[in-house]
Amino acid sequence: MHAHSAKQNAIEAINRLPDDVPLDEIIYRLYVLNKARQGIQDIDAGRVMSGDDLAKDIEQW
Repeated sequence: MHAHSAKQNAIEAINRLPDDVPLDEIIYRLYVLNKARQGIQDIDAGRVMSGDDLAKDIEQW
């Protein structure tokens, strides 16, 4: 599997959108793409929380 740079991923995501897409939608899609990438990096690094631990944290809110 070929690893793409963040720039290449952004370009590919934008290219998949229709030509008349509003700029706000482009920005939102890039934001979501970045958050998904960060989530995958967190998982790979072991920065995860069990469902039970999450439920306990939510109860403390």
